[in-house]
Amino acid sequence: MSEFHGSGSFTLSRPNVGSWHHKKSNLYKETLLEVASSLQISADDFNAAADAVVERHQGEEQKDVLLTADIGGTNCRFSLWQANIKVDVVYDEIFTKTYPTSEYTTFEDAFEAMMAEPVYRESPPESAALACAGFVQDNICDMTNLSWKIDGDALTEKYGLRIAVLNDFEAAGYGITIISEKDYVILNDGPRAVLGPGTGLGEAQLIWDDRFEGYKVYASEGAHSSFAPRGNLQRQIQAYVEEKFGYCEVEHLACGSGLVNIYDFLRAVNPSGRPSSQLQQERDPPSVGKGAMLEGDELCLEAADLMLQILGAEASHMGVRLLSTGGVYLTGGITPKFLERIQKTGGLLKAFLFQESRFHSLLKTIPLYAVTHERLGVVGTREYALRLLKTPDVTKGYYAVVEAARRGDLFKHGTV
Repeated sequence: MSEFHGSGSFTLSRPNVGSWHHKKSNLYKETLLEVASSLQISADDFNAAADAVVERHQGEEQKDVLLTADIGGTNCRFSLWQANIKVDVVYDEIFTKTYPTSEYTTFEDAFEAMMAEPVYRESPPESAALACAGFVQDNICDMTNLSWKIDGDALTEKYGLRIAVLNDFEAAGYGITIISEKDYVILNDGPRAVLGPGTGLGEAQLIWDDRFEGYKVYASEGAHSSFAPRGNLQRQIQAYVEEKFGYCEVEHLACGSGLVNIYDFLRAVNPSGRPSSQLQQERDPPSVGKGAMLEGDELCLEAADLMLQILGAEASHMGVRLLSTGGVYLTGGITPKFLERIQKTGGLLKAFLFQESRFHSLLKTIPLYAVTHERLGVVGTREYALRLLKTPDVTKGYYAVVEAARRGDLFKHGTV
């Protein structure tokens, strides 16, 4: 290790070859030109010298440690990953643990409990990405169902590693970019869109970014837009929800809590139905879902089918709004649990294709996927944490080349 004191102080090690494979991308082009200019050397000489550094370290294995966190209203799950970088990236999960949020007053308390783990001290991470269930702005999240405020910039300054705060479905969006075909089911035969029914409904959109040579994810709160009913029965459901809450948004119906709202509506209009004893006591999403998928309760099945149709319609709306020729991806906890029902009845797909719409021909060109990966948000935060290492201000290889250029070692073919 060596230390360079210039405009700032950086702790340096050998170049991060995995990051420097991307150095000629648009993300680095302008930065490299600026560095070359400040060193009073030509950009061509700088690039040639950087290539020489990469070539000298080409066969070396790069190992970086990344931290991810999946933060919900009930639990905060931390994971440490060792990223082994050559040409491709191979991840080893070296630590994972779930911390109940009820036991910690602030996120910092939970974070410091995790930092006290021996493995954290032995393998401290260089970057972190936190997936949070709540609205994120300026790297800050005020949690929706928790009193925690998570400020990524303040955490970076306090704990000394670069931290990004993501909306949980923004994280799922990054997960979509790297999962394999075995992790989703094609429901029909192309920006991308992601929506996921869990307790609530999350949405995100993926737009190609030439600077990153990959997709950039933009979180959305579209699930809180007004519900647009299709047909008389859905209009009755809308009126029922409006009477109950004062308004009716998509999230009131197209998720786990929506499943309960629809079930309550059906019980109200069909009081002669006989719910199971459990449903008489507990009308939460797991109970209604179990009644539908395991016990064959008729009202539960009808509620599930209506919820899936409304979810399919919202997927259709996203496909048209974004012209999502790269596909619409259904994630969340409900999707894999109801996959058999989705495939058996075809109601969700029919609602997605919306034959009555004048955009039916467009919708037929948009792939619809059901994602079955159980840790999509974790995979997405891990991908984002790795991207943090590849940005110029945190890439060890970048600073190593800059240091060597300032010393003149690049042109002596010395070792960095």
